[in-house]
Amino acid sequence: MAGTEDLSRYYTVFTGSSERDGICCKIFWNSVMLQPPLESRLVSGDMEQRLRAAGAPTLQKNIAHQVPSEDLKTDYFILEGQKEQHLEQKAIYLQKAKRREEIIALLKKQREDRIKKEAISRAYKPQTTWAAPPSHDFEALEEIKAVEQLK
Repeated sequence: MAGTEDLSRYYTVFTGSSERDGICCKIFWNSVMLQPPLESRLVSGDMEQRLRAAGAPTLQKNIAHQVPSEDLKTDYFILEGQKEQHLEQKAIYLQKAKRREEIIALLKKQREDRIKKEAISRAYKPQTTWAAPPSHDFEALEEIKAVEQLK
């Protein structure tokens, strides 16, 4: 009897239930039980189980023992060339900016001169007045008078 007491501790026993109820309960409890974590499984669908096929052997250079003196010289010359090119571009942009400022200043001066000349010549310009329409156009005269009265 000691053996059945040990088993009843670990298993649920459905005594007095029909066989169909027991099967349904087993299916239910099997579906509720948690699956072991992915890391503890031996085979998994989302992990690669095989090693990749070996390709053709490639020779790798051991660069730890080589002296890269030529590479340093070429890199230095390339960097110096890039620096000079950058300075030339900067000088060109500064010249363009200076030229633009000169043009803007010249345009301002020309505008001020034109305004001064217009102010001087305004006193000597004849005053323009509206000329009266010909007297034979009687209807036009009446319309003009009507518009003037509205003012």
